[in-house]
Amino acid sequence: MPRRSVTLVEFSPSGGLFHFAVQLGEALASGGHDVQVVTGPRPELRPTHPGLCIRSVLPTWHPAAGRPEPVLLRKSRRLLRAARYLTAWLVLERYLARSRPDAVLFGEWRFPLDAWFVRRLARRAQPPVLLDVAHAPLPFNEQRQTGEVFRTSPRLTRALRQAYGCMDAVLVLGERSRRDLLGAWPEVRRVEVIPHGNEAIFVRAPVPPPDHCPPRILFFGTLTTYKGLDVLLDAFALLRRRLPDAALLMAGAPSADVDAAALRRRAALIGNVDVRPAYVPMEAVGALFGAARVVAAPYLFANASGVVHLAQTFGRPVVASSVGDLPEAVRDGETGLLVPPGDATALAGALERLLRDPALAARLGAAGAARLAAEGSWAEVAARVEAVIEDCVAGRTDPRRDLEPHVEPQR
Repeated sequence: MPRRSVTLVEFSPSGGLFHFAVQLGEALASGGHDVQVVTGPRPELRPTHPGLCIRSVLPTWHPAAGRPEPVLLRKSRRLLRAARYLTAWLVLERYLARSRPDAVLFGEWRFPLDAWFVRRLARRAQPPVLLDVAHAPLPFNEQRQTGEVFRTSPRLTRALRQAYGCMDAVLVLGERSRRDLLGAWPEVRRVEVIPHGNEAIFVRAPVPPPDHCPPRILFFGTLTTYKGLDVLLDAFALLRRRLPDAALLMAGAPSADVDAAALRRRAALIGNVDVRPAYVPMEAVGALFGAARVVAAPYLFANASGVVHLAQTFGRPVVASSVGDLPEAVRDGETGLLVPPGDATALAGALERLLRDPALAARLGAAGAARLAAEGSWAEVAARVEAVIEDCVAGRTDPRRDLEPHVEPQR
């Protein structure tokens, strides 16, 4: 396969989407390509392969630490970040004009501004192959003021429709995500499903198997309403009546739709709930998973979840809601347990089953780790992405692709 120059764009220099971009970049570099990850200051990861370079050229920022802020300060910070985000796109535009990569892979799009700049890039005389990894085909709304799950403004919908129509291909992490994407944005020319890959970058030392851990549940990741925080607390309250020694740890930065103080007050009333509303640095992640017997993903809505793959990387069974592509990632009774979304009673029963049966937890956790190693390697992810890039390049250079005559069917 020809050597290509590939640029992955991830505005945030830390967090799950950044981790995904860097791991994909490492895998593409291992395949012989020249790869750059363009991101913000002080990136959380450094490259380990000589073919990958992380360029900290964007004036963006790291996820919030979770500390509450006065309203005026929060609004002022939002305005400042909007200006910095615009500047970041201008910097990126100039950077791509100078570096002229063969392909550019974007991550999540959340604002009309993203779509506007993507269309500008697509209108260039000789644009690169443009790909998007749509972790969430429908952008989630994490603002406390509205309570809506998805961003649905007509302006954003119109902008994303035009941007998706400019892409050479869009990559998704499951068949359900593929259907959701095409249902929302039928203008997309091509959609390809790729695996997620493992989360081996978090493994700094061996962790004990689940059956060596106390009856502790871990909820990990951004604390946001659509991930079912209230359902999880309702379920844990039911569980504690039957299993008083059970414990729950909720760790992650709170989003704008969650009142961290109120969450802590409710947790204190239930008991044995440890809420840590702050971004978890990479070096602390292994200890959290290594101390838990089971990981909970009680999402009300979801597409894919990097937390599921993170749990499986550490050999932990997952109790997840049967939404989006989670049933494909969590095989019920094989690598974890599935429950209906929003059903606190079913969630409590599934968690109790694994907490009372350490051997079952260990068996499901080991099966999840083995399946992820067999089917979710980053080499496989990179091979799928390489094939899409090459096909898109061929589609631009082979005139027969555009000049193929239309033949009416025989009557």
